[in-house]
Amino acid sequence: MTKNGAFVYSRTTCKIESVTFMRSCLRFLLTAALILGTLVVSRSFNQECEAESARIDQKEIVKMAEEILAGRHCPCQCGRYLPGSSLSPACFGCSVGKAEITYVLESLEAGKKPTEIIMDLSSPVIIDVFADYTNENISKVWKLVKRVSGKLHKIRVVLRTPGLTAEARRAIKLAECARLIGNCSVVQEALINHQGPWDWNTLINLTEHYGMDPERIRACVDRIDIDAQITKDQQHAEERRIRTYPTITINRQITANSEQAIRKAIQKVLLEQSI
Repeated sequence: MTKNGAFVYSRTTCKIESVTFMRSCLRFLLTAALILGTLVVSRSFNQECEAESARIDQKEIVKMAEEILAGRHCPCQCGRYLPGSSLSPACFGCSVGKAEITYVLESLEAGKKPTEIIMDLSSPVIIDVFADYTNENISKVWKLVKRVSGKLHKIRVVLRTPGLTAEARRAIKLAECARLIGNCSVVQEALINHQGPWDWNTLINLTEHYGMDPERIRACVDRIDIDAQITKDQQHAEERRIRTYPTITINRQITANSEQAIRKAIQKVLLEQSI
């Protein structure tokens, strides 16, 4: 356990559950040891040197991520700490909390400065899009929200997937495996834009197109548990009285799926926070 409420990490050899995922996600996303602890074996001396250099960089990224995330509360506004935090109480099975951690990791990997990331995380605007990947309107609504919100604030837009069908749950499992392996945002966008079919072979081939190992994906989807995440997303949808999908909420308030409504809601939050 690290100090100041940083995250606790462990390697899993059995069924991957939500808490285990959050406690180990930094290591899983940023080291060569993936879901089953399979190490990437270098084929040459040069590759070994490059791998060692990458591991050093990854350790630095993990260290910076720990410092950024330490003591932070879950952005789902439950009042608890981020999932996997050593501080109590911690949120559990929350896609918003997972998105927060993934955002920090991917931003650091992309070379973004910690001060910039902290500024992004301080945004008072929290936008959730409730919809499954299989929803025929998800791509249109997602792109609308990203485009409008991107001009007004820097925080991420979070996809909340209720997992209403078996096909939807397959896509969620795939996205969460991509989160573990470290290619989450790319695969998530691909799934959002995917029009079907939603069988396993098609979905795994889709991730392979983005450089992911199909065997590791298959191993992951056999083990990963998304039940807690789906329960949490469904619970939040019910609390916000969401009856149809896709539905946008801004700071937990339902917002119409229109550019004007999204812009107005964001500006209202920003104005209230500036007073």
